[in-house]
Amino acid sequence: MVRPMFGKVETLGPWTAHIQAMDQALQSNDPGESVRAWRQAYSSALSHPGWLGLLTVANASLRLGVFPGLARDAAARARETYWIAFFRARQQRSLNGVLHAAEAFGVLGDRSTVEQCMRVAEGLAARAGDAEELERVRVIASRLADQAPLEERSEL
Repeated sequence: MVRPMFGKVETLGPWTAHIQAMDQALQSNDPGESVRAWRQAYSSALSHPGWLGLLTVANASLRLGVFPGLARDAAARARETYWIAFFRARQQRSLNGVLHAAEAFGVLGDRSTVEQCMRVAEGLAARAGDAEELERVRVIASRLADQAPLEERSEL
C-alpha cells in the first residue's frame, strides 16, 4: 500500500465518519460500500474550506487500491484530490499544505508536479522572508529529488 512520506495528516472533520465507514467496508471486503463512503468523505472535505481534509481523503482513496480493478481509479482520485488540496494550500498561502502536497505527489511518482509544488513552496517561503522556512523547503526539495528513480535524477 502506498503511504505518503509525511505520515498521517488525518484530521478530524465532517469527513472522518465517512472514512471510518470506508475502512470498515474495506475490512468487510465490500468495494461498492467502500467507494460510496469515500465519495461521501470527498464531498465533505470539498465542502470544508481547508486543505487538510482533502489530504486525508486523498490518502484514504489510495486504500481503495486493494480491490482488483480499483487501483487505477483510486490513484486517479487521489491525484485529483491532492491537486485540489495543493490549490487550496497555495491560495491560503500555507507552506505546510504545499509541502504536504509535494510529498504526496512524490509518493505517486509525479516528479514534474513535485517540482511545481516545490517552486510554489519556495516562493511562499521567500515572500514570507523567513530564512529558516526557505532552508526547510530546500532540504525537502533535496530529499524529494533524492527519492526520484535514478533515471529521472539525471533529468532533474
